Amino acid sequence: MAAAPSMSKSTLRKISHWLGGAAILVAGSWLGNLTSSSLSLPIPGSVVGMLVLLLILVLYGGVPTGLSRVSSQLLYLLPLLLLPAAVGVFFFQGLTLSDWLALIAAIFIGTLVSIAICALLLKKMLIGSGGGEDE
Repeated sequence: MAAAPSMSKSTLRKISHWLGGAAILVAGSWLGNLTSSSLSLPIPGSVVGMLVLLLILVLYGGVPTGLSRVSSQLLYLLPLLLLPAAVGVFFFQGLTLSDWLALIAAIFIGTLVSIAICALLLKKMLIGSGGGEDE
């Protein structure tokens, strides 16, 4: 059995920052969805979650390192993640059932491909940074 590759403390620190930042975003989204559904708000849960997250960050007095890193990369890739859905909405009118199935398949596959590309880029960035100094 092969031994697991060892990682430097700097790489482990970066990974823990990324995981912490991602956990903050997921928690904000979850809290927003919970709040929106329990109060029957006409506002989507993700919007409520971002407002709650904004309030928490204002009270905290800044943005944690991990959240800053994760959100920067997500904002950079946002157009790539939204493109399949935007194309589907643009051609919304007058679709038949077969058109709807094709559109849903295209959006689903496009989103999966976008997520896979983001994952590969993240992997390359984490490996490419290697044992470099923490920023």
